[in-house]
Amino acid sequence: MDQLVSLSKIFSEKIYRIPDYQRGYSWTKKEVEEFWSDLHRLDENKNHYVGVLTLEPVEPTIYKNWIDDTWIIDSKKYVPYYVVDGQQRLTTSIILITAILEVMKSKKIDTLNYTKHEDITKKFIYESKDETDSLTYLFGYERENPSYVYLLANIFNFQKTISGKVLETTYTTNLISAKEVFIKKLSTLTKNELEKIYSKITQNFLFNVYTISKDIDVHVTFETMNNRGKPLSHLELLKNRLIYLSTLFDCSEDQKRILRREINSCWKEIYHLLGRITSEHIQDDEFLINHFMLYFSETIKGFEEEERFMFSYFLGKSQTNYLLNTHFVPKNVLDNVLTTKDFFEYIRSLNECITLWDELKNPLSANKPEEIKEYLQKIRFLTRQSSPYHYVLFDEVPNRTYLNVFILACFQACNSDNDLLLKFLKSLEKYLFVTLFYDREAIKEESEIHLLDYFDSVLRLNKKELTIEEIIEKLSKLHNTITSSINIKSKTIKNYSLKGLYKNSWIKYFLCEYEYKLMKLSKSNIVKLDREILFNNGYNSIEHIYPINSHSKYWTDRFTNFTPKQRTSLKHSLGNLVAISENKNSKLGNKPFPEKISNTQNTTGYKYGTYAEIELTSYDEWGPDEILKRGFALITFLNERWDIKIIRKEDKKVFLGLNFL
Repeated sequence: MDQLVSLSKIFSEKIYRIPDYQRGYSWTKKEVEEFWSDLHRLDENKNHYVGVLTLEPVEPTIYKNWIDDTWIIDSKKYVPYYVVDGQQRLTTSIILITAILEVMKSKKIDTLNYTKHEDITKKFIYESKDETDSLTYLFGYERENPSYVYLLANIFNFQKTISGKVLETTYTTNLISAKEVFIKKLSTLTKNELEKIYSKITQNFLFNVYTISKDIDVHVTFETMNNRGKPLSHLELLKNRLIYLSTLFDCSEDQKRILRREINSCWKEIYHLLGRITSEHIQDDEFLINHFMLYFSETIKGFEEEERFMFSYFLGKSQTNYLLNTHFVPKNVLDNVLTTKDFFEYIRSLNECITLWDELKNPLSANKPEEIKEYLQKIRFLTRQSSPYHYVLFDEVPNRTYLNVFILACFQACNSDNDLLLKFLKSLEKYLFVTLFYDREAIKEESEIHLLDYFDSVLRLNKKELTIEEIIEKLSKLHNTITSSINIKSKTIKNYSLKGLYKNSWIKYFLCEYEYKLMKLSKSNIVKLDREILFNNGYNSIEHIYPINSHSKYWTDRFTNFTPKQRTSLKHSLGNLVAISENKNSKLGNKPFPEKISNTQNTTGYKYGTYAEIELTSYDEWGPDEILKRGFALITFLNERWDIKIIRKEDKKVFLGLNFL
């Protein structure tokens, strides 16, 4: 059955729940602003088609367990429905009505269109049983959904005790963001304008309501109907598929319920942790890709070499095809290829992997000793320099793709042994840095050097054919072989002398590590350089002490005897670079060195900056000799920190691009 229905009629003796196989609220500010624009511009005498609202009647065996809602279903004959498709638009509509109610209260408006505040609440938000604290919310999530408590507490502002912890995820961030957008818009309106908005959202925004009959598979409907809205992530599709397949097993209903409970519990934790990773977007598919490669590594190995390469190159599409079109399909369940044991094992692996993934992406919140957290931070920033999903050279694709997977596999192999984990992280950090630092082509030319094959290592770790101790030993040997090679060193030095050191893939990380060293020497744990900001700002936070645009008399006096090419080399030389805030970089600009050190009008100089900036204040002036001297000091740090052996003075000058001094 389908028909065009207003929101007012949709909320007529019905209650709605977002089922457990649905994602949370994924609309961002962009979609919410577009929704408001459609509403605000709509002529009050016209209707607007919102979209499809697909509903599934809830079976009595299910709603009988809704202890807060049975009274309104049994006594007042309200009909409960699952929202299969259209939840984003329906949720947005209810958030808008909630915002209207809050603005009415703040403006002391008792009625809109002759409808009292409490009657609007009773119509769209909740009804109470005998005027008690026993409330039935007419729209909401099932209790298993991480957004359930958040919606009640932060959107509906239910002030009483709520059973359950308020979990904040990217989905809940989207909920409160939508509410804030609407409250900001509504707060500027008069009562008459508010009445028009209320009338349009409840009467003129029309949904095409479609109710699913019992003979239609609701899970398949969910996959197909949702293609009309914001695309589902592969992780969301996978959850729905697993729940659907759980209904096909030839086992007891209790076993099916347990399996479904474990799936819900697993995804609840996944979304909670993924929501903490970034406020910008949910990293659903990045996580799923990494777990997929970790869990199905043996399957991938069985592919032909060309097929395996294409699989790695088109990873996102390939893993989706395999998971949803080859592996987790009804035929494999019905033919007993997949059993409930396989499902429980897969869910257990996902649960374990998301915890490790969270530690990798959120090191500072990991339940680990401080030194491990610091090295997890280092690894995270290092791997940003060479993203495993940014393909440059075709022959590097499989290895680069498997870097994060390799780290996850090694985490597992450490088996909660923190001493072993720290040894691994230290050896990996040194190895990754030298492979970024040294000339890649020169490394390839050395026949005895075979860089670590991440794919093979994951396979062998999973099959217990390789230990984490052997991985650590291999990393150490590779590091020593690379740093000891005269050929690799000479080609690397020559390469840097030609192109300079600014904007190399390792330079930001190097400057951060130098700052960290100075902080430790100061015996202070006060962080003065925000690494997150530095890495997010690209190269805008790397200050050229002798500036790029050096037209002031101070600079021309000191560098006038050099050719334009030599002046460029001096500017981009290692000793002339320091990491500072982007804002400060733009303010210091082309000022003479004495002004950069001291505080001037509207500018805080090096004197009150980072540890590396403060170190610069020991110089009386800044010219070619100072750039060379500081460059030598930074090479010493390079050698001490990563055993990168640039010993001869002539080699140091060539490396710094200053062999003309």
